Amino acid sequence: MKFVLRFTIQSCYLVVAYLVTALVAIYYPSHVAANVKTEETRELASNVQTFTIPDSDSYNKTVLRFARGQTLSGLLSSAGYSAVIVSDIVDSLSQVLDMRKILEGQKMLVKSSEDGQIEEVELEVNFDRIVRTRYNGNAWRAEKDIIDTYSIPTLSIATIESSLFEAARNNEVPVSVVMEAIKLFSFSVDFQRDIKPGDRVTILYEKIYNHDDEYLAAGGLIYAKLENNEKDVKFWQYTRLDGKNDYYEPNGESVQRTLLKTPVDAARISSRFGYRKIPMLNFDGFHHGIDFAVRKGTPVMAAGDGRVSIAGWENNYGFRVKLSHINHYDTMYAHLSKIADGIHAGTRVRQGQVIGYVGSTGFSTGPHCHYEVHYYGTPVNPVNLQFPPSHRLDSEDVVVLDSKINALSTQFGL
Repeated sequence: MKFVLRFTIQSCYLVVAYLVTALVAIYYPSHVAANVKTEETRELASNVQTFTIPDSDSYNKTVLRFARGQTLSGLLSSAGYSAVIVSDIVDSLSQVLDMRKILEGQKMLVKSSEDGQIEEVELEVNFDRIVRTRYNGNAWRAEKDIIDTYSIPTLSIATIESSLFEAARNNEVPVSVVMEAIKLFSFSVDFQRDIKPGDRVTILYEKIYNHDDEYLAAGGLIYAKLENNEKDVKFWQYTRLDGKNDYYEPNGESVQRTLLKTPVDAARISSRFGYRKIPMLNFDGFHHGIDFAVRKGTPVMAAGDGRVSIAGWENNYGFRVKLSHINHYDTMYAHLSKIADGIHAGTRVRQGQVIGYVGSTGFSTGPHCHYEVHYYGTPVNPVNLQFPPSHRLDSEDVVVLDSKINALSTQFGL
């Protein structure tokens, strides 16, 4: 009987010991990491990825991505960080970051010590720039930094079926590069008459990567060539010895002219300059511009550098934009589905900048861009306009450009 009693008491001691140990194990980690949620809870958030990278700094690294309309404090709070820590981090980063410019999908990296304390927060603001704040034991210190990047030339050769834009995009050439090529071709190419199915477009451009070999963004356009049965048009990027950057034909002439030949890509001329029968009214009248028929929503580009003189609604023209250029030229773009954001009277625009989108507003029978060019206030036929190159390279620059052309042509078989 005495033996049984001793066994029961010992068993009770053992049970109590187990209970105490379990309670300590449950309480201790949540006490130490009081400013973060547990790893299990954190993985439930769709915009949070947690992982540990075995590198020299031995931090736990948490990648957060902003949802649409989400603030910095909102993202950190949703990841489980305490209000005090969140407030300190936001106050620090606001010294080097415009919080209004945070975008959906933008990435933020949180580095924490093994006990869960945040040591550093890093936010990408561009493909080659970051801002970060570090805790130095007393306060948070924010700074800006440059990301180490490198670029790789990438070659695309595509056959045109319907438009230059679609051919290049089907080859995964970035939109920014395609639009730059279209703008430059537009100085010497009539997209209505010069481009046909079966023509080829070659584009050499840069892809930018970080030191982890992750693709970041498209770089600049290096070279472009348009081949058809009648002529080849090609140009090269070149930075002159005086530091200015532009695009040149192999003979050293600048590609740029005062005005583009066409303000839209892949359009056909549905109505030319001069007398014609006016649709819907059934009588002849003078047509002061050219109509480019193209699908609704196609970007409309500014034909040249200039200032917006009119941007708004006019009954016959629908949504229209009128630009004033140097040398007494004006251009007008009408029947737009919408005017591009930021385009209003007084705005300065650059050649090739998107100012609106093709539509069929106003007095119109279908989607098209009505394009007019005025010289000294008088309408002129855009098709007949010929502009000289904006400038020509001097002999020393021509030698350097020729060397660049030979090197890249050999490397890529251009």
